[in-house]
Amino acid sequence: MYRLVYVSTAVEGLADDDIDSILNVSQSNNDERYLTGFLAQNGRSFMQALEGERDEVLNTYQRIMRDDRHQGVTQIIGEPVEKRAFPEWSMNYHRVDDDEGSSTMVVRQDESIDALLNPDMPRDLLYLFSKFLRMR
Repeated sequence: MYRLVYVSTAVEGLADDDIDSILNVSQSNNDERYLTGFLAQNGRSFMQALEGERDEVLNTYQRIMRDDRHQGVTQIIGEPVEKRAFPEWSMNYHRVDDDEGSSTMVVRQDESIDALLNPDMPRDLLYLFSKFLRMR
């Protein structure tokens, strides 16, 4: 099992429809490849975790790096892991709204909002996503 986390910046003018498309394609592709993960958006910044067999994760990351809907793709974690932090999410998504500072959750596979950042996930990953979601 392997986990990769990266950050990137959306290109100017990326629309909600583009993000919906990314999520739908990602969820379908991840199901086929037995990948799980979490995508967080804060303004134009993205942070994503991908988990699964190492080759599948790295191949998916290579495709992500070539996607022209974002730039500055930078890997911040790439490590073997014993278990998944997001075992039931083929791809879950959380967006921090810029206007009001509140959060909107797009729920995938009937997960509750309370499960957004599971306190049982690895502390470094919990800290990383928690800090990212609170950035201003």
